[in-house]
Amino acid sequence: MAGKAELDLVFNPRSVAIVGVSSNRDYEDIAETYIRALIQCGFSGGIYPINPKGGEIRGLKIYPSVKDVPDSVDYVICCIPAASVPRLIKDCAAKGVKAVQFFTSGFSEIGTEEGKKLEAEICDLARRGGVRLIGPNCMGVYSPKAGVSYAPDYPKESGPVAFICQSGGNAIYFTRYAVQRGIRFSKVVSFGNAADINESELLEYLAADPETEIIAAYIEGVKDGRRFGQALKMAAAAKPVIIMKGGCTEAGARAVASHTGVLAGSARIWDGLLRQAGVISVSNLEELADILVTFLYLPVPSGWRLGCIDVGGGAAVVATDRYVSCGFVLPPLPPEVRQKLRQLVNTDAGISLNNPVDLAAQFYTPAVYSVVKTLADYSGVDMLIFHLPLAIMPPFPSFPEEYATAILDNAIRAYKETLKPMAVVIDQITTGGSLETAITCQQKCHREGIPTYFSIDSAAKAIARFLHYYENRNDLTRVCHPTIEDKSAGQSREGS
Repeated sequence: MAGKAELDLVFNPRSVAIVGVSSNRDYEDIAETYIRALIQCGFSGGIYPINPKGGEIRGLKIYPSVKDVPDSVDYVICCIPAASVPRLIKDCAAKGVKAVQFFTSGFSEIGTEEGKKLEAEICDLARRGGVRLIGPNCMGVYSPKAGVSYAPDYPKESGPVAFICQSGGNAIYFTRYAVQRGIRFSKVVSFGNAADINESELLEYLAADPETEIIAAYIEGVKDGRRFGQALKMAAAAKPVIIMKGGCTEAGARAVASHTGVLAGSARIWDGLLRQAGVISVSNLEELADILVTFLYLPVPSGWRLGCIDVGGGAAVVATDRYVSCGFVLPPLPPEVRQKLRQLVNTDAGISLNNPVDLAAQFYTPAVYSVVKTLADYSGVDMLIFHLPLAIMPPFPSFPEEYATAILDNAIRAYKETLKPMAVVIDQITTGGSLETAITCQQKCHREGIPTYFSIDSAAKAIARFLHYYENRNDLTRVCHPTIEDKSAGQSREGS
């Protein structure tokens, strides 16, 4: 398939030219940043800086034009003014370049007839010359396996998630945020105005991509609604697809038009389309990361019955309300389980042995291991959530890191012995020290295959969406469907 072969070269180029570099600036501009990103991400092919004045940059010879490069060039990154782009496209066609990515803006997104005509002109030139276009007005491709990146600090290791993003800024931010959350990517592409390669073609490609297991997207608008709907259904039938739609309000739609020059479309129509295709819809990029973390790290629980371990009565109440409102059942623990828990903690002071289990001061002791294991062994819950608040122990404004990691180690040990699905909520991050502790604890959990979240609300939403996804696909082996009576029981906190 010609389209697949063309996109294979986009994500796996053998050589890259960067047009618009300068060797006489006293600061690093965007063209040099692209060069540095390729070098630091380990790109093994040829890297060819281009500027009519020639010279040298980062130890690389600068060629006057793409046509002057002595070797073949697969992929060109364009960082020159918009008015000079038609000449570049002609040179690329003559050279046999397969794809051009435009950091350059100043086309249809500015809303002028001149900008629209210029974009149409370069598309026509590219089509006649056999050159594919990414953008204009975008950051381009991050393909770690190929060593291609638009940011020097992105990881070299790849992962199972692909991310297509209409916004360059959102692509930069989300990739960095997701990496910090333990997510790794097969491919990321910021595609801007989508003058040629667009969201539909990318979905079609990624649906069949063996390196991609999950597709995530930020989309503002589409070029061809019918094709997009078909591509979306095909992709969602093959693997999980999660989409954040930008421009859902009237004001947001106007912002979309001035950002990428596309029509945002009706929020109602979008909601219906995503629902019919079996796509998971999220409201913001942080929610997108939460659901990706869930898919990557959480084994599919067999139902909605939740066992919760907490510290602090108020926190337990808030947690109960949030989990139940998202559809979970927090079943009261039977007398024999509560009696075993009471023997383990050996005190009644401040403790509530219901569900959530509020351990009070015993939270800071090795008893955490036995409590988590007992709750995990109980067949009446399908998964556990362990809360690790970092600002609740007086007189410290936040846990010393060694306290938090010791508590977490006990919970992880119990998880490894039972393998009941478990998630950890690391919250109450109120100081710089607690932020560092949170990251340490998150990394510790991810090494053991445990998903982490930074609020009860984010955990509840993400895991509920995850369960609904598998429930709708009939992949849950045993679903505990919440009933009115179940929810009422989950909300009650009987005396211990």
